[in-house]
Amino acid sequence: GTAEPRVALPAMFWRYCGFTATTMVGFATFGLLSFHMVIHGVVAPAAVPLIYAAAMAADALTALASGWAYDRLGAKTLAALPVLSLLAAALGFAGGVTLMVLGALAWGAAVGIQESTLRAVVADLVAAPRRATAYGVFAAALGAATAVGGALTGWLYDISPGLVVAVVAGIQALALAALPFIRSRVRVP
Repeated sequence: GTAEPRVALPAMFWRYCGFTATTMVGFATFGLLSFHMVIHGVVAPAAVPLIYAAAMAADALTALASGWAYDRLGAKTLAALPVLSLLAAALGFAGGVTLMVLGALAWGAAVGIQESTLRAVVADLVAAPRRATAYGVFAAALGAATAVGGALTGWLYDISPGLVVAVVAGIQALALAALPFIRSRVRVP
């Protein structure tokens, strides 16, 4: 048999990877959030796994909710990701156990969108013959941006937790500004 000619991944897919990478570069890790809680004496180290479990519950519930919302409303539901990412940092590096736990829950909710709805959009952007390649490229971009974001927020944290929040806010504002250029072109299922 003859091989079918390769079709380039669509330009909108690359724009979407850019949005995803931007929002992930501005995402504080749970490791950094929990480190902050422990070194400031807000929680005992033994409480961190419990907070993580609560964050994973928020992850699961948000994955269900954002998937449902995406099926009905389309890509505009992705606007919740930059907002939750900012809330995770703003609350997670605030004072007091309640705000920090709320930050961890916002972090978990953001992860729920990352693990479910972010990936679902790829199927709407790329035709079936190139979808597996697109998922591979998308996962690589997501992983690389997450690594850069972890390094960036860790480095900024050494300077000031407030600086982490300020930079995350700026990066998430950029991601929100890019979203209209994507969502207007993503097919609503």
